Formats: sequence, C-alpha cells, structure tokens
Amino acid sequence: MRLWIDTNVARSVTAIEELCSLAGRKGVEVVVHAQVYLERRRQMRVRAGVRFSEARFDSFLRQCGIQIIDIHLDHPTAARWADSLCQRYPTDSDWELAKQRTLGGELSADFKIIPGKMPMTTDWLIALAVEEHAASRVITHDEGEEWRQLREAEPRRALRWDEAVAWLESLPVDEPKAGPGA
Repeated sequence: MRLWIDTNVARSVTAIEELCSLAGRKGVEVVVHAQVYLERRRQMRVRAGVRFSEARFDSFLRQCGIQIIDIHLDHPTAARWADSLCQRYPTDSDWELAKQRTLGGELSADFKIIPGKMPMTTDWLIALAVEEHAASRVITHDEGEEWRQLREAEPRRALRWDEAVAWLESLPVDEPKAGPGA
C-alpha cells in the first residue's frame, strides 16, 4: 500500500514527519514522484540560497522513509494509459477540454483566452500511476481534471491532508512479521 505526496502538500517538515510516522505504523509506504522531488528541492534551494544543504534535504527524506519513485513509461503502460484516457475522453475536443481543466488558480487567471492545444502535464502521469494500484492513495489539494478519477473513486483515492490522516488512522497497526528464526 502506498501514499503518494503531491508537491502542493509537501510544505511542513513537522507535518510530513508526523504523517510518515503514522504511515509507518500502519505499514503504508510514503512515496513521491521524482518530479515532485525535483520541484520541492528547487523550491527549497531557492528559499535557502547558499545555506541549502543537499545532504540535509535528502537525509530528511531518508529519515522519514519517503521513497522517490520513477514512473517507467514503457510500451505496455503507455498503451494501457492511452486506452484509459481515450475511454474517458473519446474525442480530441474532450481531451483538450480535460487538459484545459488542469489549469487552475493563478495560472488560469493569467490567460485572457485559454490556449487551444495544451500538452499533457506530469500530474496526468502521476495520477495514472496511482490509479494502477488500487491500494494506493495520493495527497493533493489540486482539483484538476487529472485527479478526477481518483477523487470520484469509491473509496476516494485523491485525498486532502486531513482525509489522508483519517484514512491512515482507520487502518490497523501493522504488526511486525515474525522472521524465520522466531
């Protein structure tokens, strides 16, 4: 079972530590996509300037047990995801509209006219990766179209912070397995 963390919720060191501690007690692996790592590390490097310590940044992730996950987009995965997206958005105009719906907040407000053709963002890939594993959840405050399948899943799989904590708390404590010599 995995809990993915999106960039928009990876803000408080204390909250992340508490979340990872709770997840560990419940046997849930906490992961971030490599791009989330990239975004957050860049943000922290800018904020700290010359005081930024890559060793401390990476050490924090290791201490919390947060794994950096790559999404391997091979041929079979690309085929499955393309077919899934085609079923959800059967026409080119449906797909373009869906991608436009990913523009939120200030970015959307900055456009006088929403662009016609838009690229697929990394969030689509992360959402599709989370969808592939029924036991996975993601913490995100993003209300974009790319997360809709996970938001509307039953049980809900795209969670806000408080929902993710409640989900973790509802799980049984993960009892250590007895080893071969026990």
